[in-house]
Amino acid sequence: MISLEIFQQLAQSTNDVIVVTSAAPLRPPGPIIVYVNPAFTALTGYDANEVIGRSSRLLHGPNTDPQTVAAVRAAMEAQRPIRVELLNYNRDDEEFWIDTHIVPLRDAHGRVTHFATIGRDLSATKQLQQELQLMASTDPLTGLLNRRRFLEQAETEFLRSQRYQHELAVLMLDIDHFKAINDTHGHFVGDQVLIALSRTAENLLRDIDLMGRWGGEEFVFLMPETPLTGAAILAERLREELARLTVDTAAGTVRFTVSAGVAARNECDAGITDIMQRADSALYAAKHNGRNRIQVLTAEGSCAA
Repeated sequence: MISLEIFQQLAQSTNDVIVVTSAAPLRPPGPIIVYVNPAFTALTGYDANEVIGRSSRLLHGPNTDPQTVAAVRAAMEAQRPIRVELLNYNRDDEEFWIDTHIVPLRDAHGRVTHFATIGRDLSATKQLQQELQLMASTDPLTGLLNRRRFLEQAETEFLRSQRYQHELAVLMLDIDHFKAINDTHGHFVGDQVLIALSRTAENLLRDIDLMGRWGGEEFVFLMPETPLTGAAILAERLREELARLTVDTAAGTVRFTVSAGVAARNECDAGITDIMQRADSALYAAKHNGRNRIQVLTAEGSCAA
């Protein structure tokens, strides 16, 4: 059995957070902290004399998962070890993630007298995970949903509208003569046009609407709780806003127009792609009829027998 001096040397020198709490009480005002190591101080900003005698719950905050906290409490009440990832808060109320391993400590008679928490900061790992998730789900230029992520969320909205018989509309939009913009002004200016379109559209959309970059200069919008007429009104407002928009670049001022097609869910649709195909057909009709216009697909057809 190691001495207290050796334990303190180990705890003081490790980069892992070590917190020791008394075994009772576990419910408020417990668990009561009786020891923290320097790694705890470095991570949380709390000095040892600020936390000893206080509950370890002081690290919890508004986004700390209550279910994870409940699982930890249940394990401690059952006097068994548990390992979880927990979102905590430091002295400045800044969030940090920690990989937490809690084990019961027993005396010579086998009675649990304390719990030791050994933690490792996961903040950098979590941030990397979030960045990778963002990269996998968004278009890097505009920050909008990419095609794959848009389809995933749009299919969820389709199933919801189908289940509750709610309205659902889709708008497909394309920049007119975008190749000419790239050829005349360069791809950097073309990128600025795509970004300007995205920001303008975002300002017109509601929080519940979805917007994605479908590819190249083509964009797609999904509007829950919206009938065909309402979607057509929004599409026309967006077309007018974009026609008035000026994009100031190093190469001069650039203006552009868009064409768009609008369609809505009907009882024949088996999935979101059915609506999108009709909106895409309407978009190409708008381009064929002279561009800088909105085409609404009103003839939905009848369901197959």
